[in-house]
Amino acid sequence: MKFLLLTNNDVDGVGQQILNVNSNLKKKGHQTKILVLHKFNSNKDVYKIKRLVFPRIWQYSLNVIKKNFFELFNFGFSTIRYSDLKKHIDENDVVIIFSLYKMISNKILSSILKMKKIIYFRPLDMELVTGGCHINIDNKNQECNKYTKDCSNCPQLNSLNLFDISKKNLIEKKKIFSNAKNTIFAPNTFTKNIFLKSNILKNSKIQTLFLGANKERIKLYSKKVSRSNLNISINEKIILFGTFNLDSPHKGGEMLTQSMKIFLSELKKKKFSSQAIKKIRLLTFGRKNSFNLNLPEINWTHLGMISSIKKLNWLYRSSDVLVCPSTYDVGPHIVTEALLSDLPIVAFDQGVAKDSIINGVNGYIVPCFSTKGFARGIFKTLYNKRQKNINRLNKIKSLFSSSHEADMIIRNAKLDLKKLINI
Repeated sequence: MKFLLLTNNDVDGVGQQILNVNSNLKKKGHQTKILVLHKFNSNKDVYKIKRLVFPRIWQYSLNVIKKNFFELFNFGFSTIRYSDLKKHIDENDVVIIFSLYKMISNKILSSILKMKKIIYFRPLDMELVTGGCHINIDNKNQECNKYTKDCSNCPQLNSLNLFDISKKNLIEKKKIFSNAKNTIFAPNTFTKNIFLKSNILKNSKIQTLFLGANKERIKLYSKKVSRSNLNISINEKIILFGTFNLDSPHKGGEMLTQSMKIFLSELKKKKFSSQAIKKIRLLTFGRKNSFNLNLPEINWTHLGMISSIKKLNWLYRSSDVLVCPSTYDVGPHIVTEALLSDLPIVAFDQGVAKDSIINGVNGYIVPCFSTKGFARGIFKTLYNKRQKNINRLNKIKSLFSSSHEADMIIRNAKLDLKKLINI
């Protein structure tokens, strides 16, 4: 079979998953091609789709001349040309859409779904159940209108609209999704449950697959060797936090800062000496931007962007706990990698963490936004003896094998292609 993988990025966490799926599809004898907007790596299967610049300027100019001001601010304009995309789709049997954001307009999305091709959605965020809205997701109101087809009562969206064009665009995209009958692969049971209760996806078939981890990113080194390579003292307690942008609201940097303050307060209550506290270090990696721990009593080292897979492996093996304070997330892949690297995890009950963590065995999962619970989870992971449940832990690990995702896609594609041929 020939697979086309479509996304808007191939460099960060998003790209790692796509490259992993692509590699495993190829290993199983299938042809693959990845289309992206940003091409930063040298993978020969990755092809860059150019953004529309001058055609958009031309369209804007025409709208001004025609005094068509309603369309002038239509945010549904495509970032790419449909004809460029169509030729790639025509050459392949199965199209897997990983990301729509900033890439595909409503018009192109509608055209793609009408093509006689196997179209799978493998979303990298909650865009399908929101229709593309990224406003309410960053807030604590998790039961807002994002699961419905009507955004007209959303005060936040209405307050930001210019002539209500963005609202019009969202409603149109939601209509397209709700009329489509496609297979959507949810990367964990948490996301699947959200998809199942979404009115927008009521005609879609929702299946669960699990985020496979690149084998190169889960190589096991000894803690002593890893810490030596990173110049970390063997006596320190290492808390690891990493993501592409540390200050992204949904990645929970602010939640972590609040949790660490509570954690520090608890240490003092338990009569930890200042010397013992100084042996605790927060290691962060990614783009720091405006993230700031603001806790001078606890050591903090920021490593910047990590480009070396070997260094990432050392970090996993050097650390005592991975903290994942994401307040909404389809992944992230770092949780899977930590799980397979035997690094305990503390996370909010979102995304892949709900399938990965057994409380007291390989970390703690706590109610979302509970900074007190998060701080308690860090303390227990660092200072309490872990329970053993090897059989259950191994069963969980087996779900996240490198090839699981590709196997699931191939099985579905074979069945769907047979149905398509018989139509």
